[in-house]
Amino acid sequence: MADNQARAYDFEYFETGYSAAPQRKAEEKGSPSIKKVAPRTREEKRQQEMIGLNRSLRVFAFILAMFMVISMQIVAGAKNYRLDREIQKVEQLLAVEQAENIRLSSTLNGITGIAVIDNYATEVLGMTKVENYQIECIDLSVGDTVLYTSSLTGNR
Repeated sequence: MADNQARAYDFEYFETGYSAAPQRKAEEKGSPSIKKVAPRTREEKRQQEMIGLNRSLRVFAFILAMFMVISMQIVAGAKNYRLDREIQKVEQLLAVEQAENIRLSSTLNGITGIAVIDNYATEVLGMTKVENYQIECIDLSVGDTVLYTSSLTGNR
């Protein structure tokens, strides 16, 4: 079985006697060390102004370039929108014209169908269909000959 004996721990072995945080050096209570800087000459001031101007021009050029890119994107988007609208209109007109083409084709097929032509020929023109006894075959194996009758030669 488990042994439930109380044990005492001595924590003095873990104490080091100093703080683990780093210590700051004590500041001298005299005058603070102030460095005196020599005044800038005109040339140094001019160089600083040129550096500032150069940075400003770079920032301005970057902003201008970004403005141009954004404005080109807006213009391109507007053109795309306009072209999409035109394409939709043309597609709608094409669908209407295709429907009209189908309608006209069916009307034309109805007018020029074989049954309609047969009906028109028999009823209006009084024609009949050709029958077998009306068909005569010509033999073309014999050479061509022309016969003149006397009535035709007198008129020449």
